[in-house]
Amino acid sequence: MISIRTPENIELSYALAGAGSRAAAYFLDVLIMSVVCQMLLNVLVYAFGLLLSAFGADGAAWAAAILALGSFALYIGYFIFLEWLMNGQTPGKRLLQIRVIKQGGYALRFFDTLLRNLLRVVDFLPLFYGVGLTSLLLTRDSQRLGDLVAGTLVVYQEPVQTESLLPDLPAPEESERLLPAAQLSAIPDEAIALAGQYLRSRVELAPRPRQEVAAELAELIRETSGLEPRPGQSIESFLAAIVRQAEPAPPWSARTSAEAELPS
Repeated sequence: MISIRTPENIELSYALAGAGSRAAAYFLDVLIMSVVCQMLLNVLVYAFGLLLSAFGADGAAWAAAILALGSFALYIGYFIFLEWLMNGQTPGKRLLQIRVIKQGGYALRFFDTLLRNLLRVVDFLPLFYGVGLTSLLLTRDSQRLGDLVAGTLVVYQEPVQTESLLPDLPAPEESERLLPAAQLSAIPDEAIALAGQYLRSRVELAPRPRQEVAAELAELIRETSGLEPRPGQSIESFLAAIVRQAEPAPPWSARTSAEAELPS
């Protein structure tokens, strides 16, 4: 178990994924890669046949080099791009309900997943993840060498209620409901400032901490003012309405139009 304090000064706890869960996820991913390779094999055999017939003896060397390079690119590229596109997960990790996150609870950036997966080659030495397994067992946060260099953690991922999150915050409608001034004034300035900070940095958080921070901020506002999201309104839309109506000119109003738009 590890505790992380977010930029909003809210503490989150994660259960670290152990060597067993990570190994099981890895074997599942290797199985999936094997299926993909088998589908590509027929195409490669045909292509190599043409290469051999065209270049004779030299074609065999070229074919072997292309096969080795392609296998390495598929192996490393599988983890790099899927972890990036699936926000820290691969199909194997998703089935085992684990996820890679940046230390501090942030979502992975492309450079993070690139760095941690390029070092798989070193982690695999001298045989079958010898370096990586040793690092997992000896480090406090169960990190292999790639995790240590990239600053990442592998944690168990609890289900996220995605309806409470918005990928983009749309502009408010003209008919936005005005919140009671008396209740707005009861919200501490610190809570409004935290909500504003959260809205500016929310895209940098992984899904679970993003959801938990938003829920805690909404609960703080409810306890101090009695205000809460109306039926069908996401938590982030509610927080944005609070900040927008409590601060006529929020700090991000001078930023790009896409970032300045807030929900109703």
